[in-house]
Amino acid sequence: MQDIEKDKKSKDYNLGLTLGLLCYFIWGILPAYWKLGKHISSLAVLSHRVIWSFVFVSLLLFIMKEHKNLIEPIRDKKNIISLILASVIISINWGTYIWAIVSGHMIEASMGYYINPLIVSLFSVIFFKEKMTKVKLISVMLAFSGVFIMIYQYHKIPYVALTLAISFAFYGVIKKRLQMSTFISLFYETLFLLPIALGYSLYIETVNESIFLSSAGNVLFLMGAGIVTSVPLLLFAASAKRIHFSTLGFMQYLAPTMTLLMGVLIYLEPFKTSHFITFGLIWIGLIVYSMPHIITIYNKNHS
Repeated sequence: MQDIEKDKKSKDYNLGLTLGLLCYFIWGILPAYWKLGKHISSLAVLSHRVIWSFVFVSLLLFIMKEHKNLIEPIRDKKNIISLILASVIISINWGTYIWAIVSGHMIEASMGYYINPLIVSLFSVIFFKEKMTKVKLISVMLAFSGVFIMIYQYHKIPYVALTLAISFAFYGVIKKRLQMSTFISLFYETLFLLPIALGYSLYIETVNESIFLSSAGNVLFLMGAGIVTSVPLLLFAASAKRIHFSTLGFMQYLAPTMTLLMGVLIYLEPFKTSHFITFGLIWIGLIVYSMPHIITIYNKNHS
């Protein structure tokens, strides 16, 4: 009986690992999807991403029978304010990311998501009064040393990387305080953005130029924006229930690594010596940051 239960847990854990890897794999190759729409303005893509994410998430909520739980979270006015703030921040993150990918800043976008865990660590001290260990402090200092080298080398701040890292960290702070289902939260975030997204999309179609209905390819691409946004979140939620959260957190480096490699090897973005030094310091910082997690995972898997 114990062997059967152990085997069941092992299969469930392996399923969680598979779903987690698939989630981060999709996030890693997502730039290739946004590149398909490089002929469409980033704001138009963002608007349709909001619209079709709302549609797809709404369908998922009904399929998963979570629509019955939609009213309870918004009885609290604080939750409504937090959801509105989250919707604004995630729209900044999505918009910046889409623009960065189609404008040839894929390497800098990947840098943002490498830095993000370290920003989150910093924010955990600021917003949740968690202790900043020496390991975390060293890792943050190494990462920002890399950023400062880039600023010195190019005489400009890597706005894309920092915007992505900081906005997603703020988004994480709000989500942590909300303590709400991923899909219910995303439903309201896209709902609050929906009037603006619909208004802008209708303006483009009627006043400026038709984008959505101009070709079948555009229709499929823009509608697909909702699917590629929602499916990885579904996989993430399913994986998080089955495996150690520290394991899932360690997997997150897969996505920016894939994005970086795509930027350099496929889309031939320049990767100079200064990039190597900057990324090198960030990678060392991440290794230092991850060592306690790696040791924890190893101990759990061999206990």
